[in-house]
Amino acid sequence: MVTRYNEPVEMIGHFCRGKVRPCRFRWNGRVYHVSSVSSHWETREGAYPLYHYVIRTSGEDVYEVHLDTSDLSWTLDFHYSENG
Repeated sequence: MVTRYNEPVEMIGHFCRGKVRPCRFRWNGRVYHVSSVSSHWETREGAYPLYHYVIRTSGEDVYEVHLDTSDLSWTLDFHYSENG
């Protein structure tokens, strides 16, 4: 099951050599630790790149998030779950 959220999240990320890796995020008062990044890609909105990530949390949930470089905000786009 895929659920679309399009909601802001607070993200802690690791920035190194021009790249960013999501580490953990807060959403709805709960903290989620990122155990792995499955994929990542870049799109653009005007002059600003958006960096998208598919991440797996320590609870084995899968989320899609993105970083908007126009204002350095993070958004939770989707949650992928096996439960219907």
